[in-house]
Amino acid sequence: MLRHLSADENKRVQALDELQIFNSTQDEILDKITSLTCQLLDMPTSLITLISSNKQTIKAKQHFHLDETEREDAFFKYTIQAKEVVVCHDTATDSRFSQNPLAAGTTHIRFYAGAPMVTTEGYAIGGLCVLDTKPREFSAEQQNQLRDMAAVVMSLIESRNAIGFVDAVTHLPNRQRLIEDLSQMVDINQGYALILIDSIDITYAYEMGRSLGMPTVEKVLREVGTFLRVTFHDLEKIYCVATGRFALLVKTERKEHVLNDLARCAGQIQDSLSSHLPIKLEMYIGYSEFSAPGRDPQRLLREAMSALHDAISLNVRVRSYSEDSDRTRKLAFTLLSDLGDCLHHGVDLYLVYQPKLNVKTGDVVGVEALIRWKHPDLGEIAPAEFIPLAENTTLITPLTEWVIVQTLRQIKIWRAAGILIPVSVNVSASNFAEFEFVERLQKHLNDHGLTSTDIELECLETQKILGSPDALACLHNLRKQGFTLALDDFGSGYSNLSYLKKIPAEVIKLDQSLIKDLTEQKDSQVIVEQVIAMLHKLDFLVIAEGVEDRETLHFLERYGCDEVQGYYFSRPLMPEVLVSWLVGREESAV
Repeated sequence: MLRHLSADENKRVQALDELQIFNSTQDEILDKITSLTCQLLDMPTSLITLISSNKQTIKAKQHFHLDETEREDAFFKYTIQAKEVVVCHDTATDSRFSQNPLAAGTTHIRFYAGAPMVTTEGYAIGGLCVLDTKPREFSAEQQNQLRDMAAVVMSLIESRNAIGFVDAVTHLPNRQRLIEDLSQMVDINQGYALILIDSIDITYAYEMGRSLGMPTVEKVLREVGTFLRVTFHDLEKIYCVATGRFALLVKTERKEHVLNDLARCAGQIQDSLSSHLPIKLEMYIGYSEFSAPGRDPQRLLREAMSALHDAISLNVRVRSYSEDSDRTRKLAFTLLSDLGDCLHHGVDLYLVYQPKLNVKTGDVVGVEALIRWKHPDLGEIAPAEFIPLAENTTLITPLTEWVIVQTLRQIKIWRAAGILIPVSVNVSASNFAEFEFVERLQKHLNDHGLTSTDIELECLETQKILGSPDALACLHNLRKQGFTLALDDFGSGYSNLSYLKKIPAEVIKLDQSLIKDLTEQKDSQVIVEQVIAMLHKLDFLVIAEGVEDRETLHFLERYGCDEVQGYYFSRPLMPEVLVSWLVGREESAV
């Protein structure tokens, strides 16, 4: 499976390097072959050697004390030149060997017979030889046996190398083979497309393996690989680059034809399986175009993978590489990495607090703690940019923990100053599902000398909470411990009224998407009025966020909304600014 090479010494050495076996480490299997060769040919010594540009490395041996020699001293240099079995019956009388230090020195080699190990491309990289300290005859039959043994060794070495480039399940060329092929392109300026295919949801595949065993999954993957080979009749080289993911490397002029074939066969892939299991196979395709040579194979593969992930996330069949999308994804990864550093070192993150007011009295009844991030290079990063990213990773646990601890520290400071309003924090479904979340929260409260009445919890991702028994159990436990629970963003995304009966919340927070058109659209007015009325009948306290003008507040007063927050009253404030704002309101009320 080596690439085509021209017949010169540099290419021969390159062929040796590609086999990735050129080191001084002895090889137990090859040692056994040298032992068998000694027995077969009735010889005391046998060696397997590799010849580089400047030395001979002895890869396996029987009864020989050297591990390497200079290339000029190697008997095998004559065998490599001849590419045939070379026999020296007596080095003392052979002008090629008589002055060689291996013949005249401590090794005292008097007899040598060596057969070359030749790659499938015709390069002699070394050989198998037998030696003796006395002159010997060596029959034609023995030469043939030595030649056959050398071929066996060469086949073993190349097979080992090939295994590293073949996917063990599908028997297709693997990702390493693809990288190698990309790096060895020689048709300058020829346009290519690297096409990646996702055929099976990996999470579902492992669930199937868990239930039915991995051989069932592997059978499916093999059949998908076979289906792709049959589809293209071996006209295109197909690779298996990951579990359930395949790749095609095609010339630009073939790209549209191949993509059309893939789109056409996407609906047939399910029927191609011999298994009648209810396996859902959906084909997603992403590709990246480039011109040969592929100087940076890893980058080309990453770009094609970026396109594939775009296709999956957008739920479209085919997607080409987008620099803008790729930049966004790389930024997201950078943000996650930097966010982890911020949490570890306790820098660049801070909290601001937005007041909540009673609609009837105008009194400040609480504040909401909101996280902010001042990135050292990118400046202020909006929470909407990094919170969703964190929610899909393990970072959401330390991030929420950080917010809670910082909030409690601030509450303690305010309590000492006589400011007694509660503070609410946002908590995701994954946080509520964490082991001992309630116990950790209680410990933080105790450490700061506070109680459950000092902090309120706003529940994010309500639908995920309903799908998590652990999260639901946690909420019921929190309610028993005296915590006030609020359902955040009611009216946005998925808002099923049935979950109001299942989640033990006392407060419902209307999303600003319901509020923003309140002054202009009659439909919004009717919806908000009816929602508030319904929630009151269910004994919920109702908060509206996103109140930005007096007219919106007027409508909410009329509909009986309990509490409000928004820029009409105050934007989120730093702690010391909030204190000044509170003092100013008190003074103006006197």
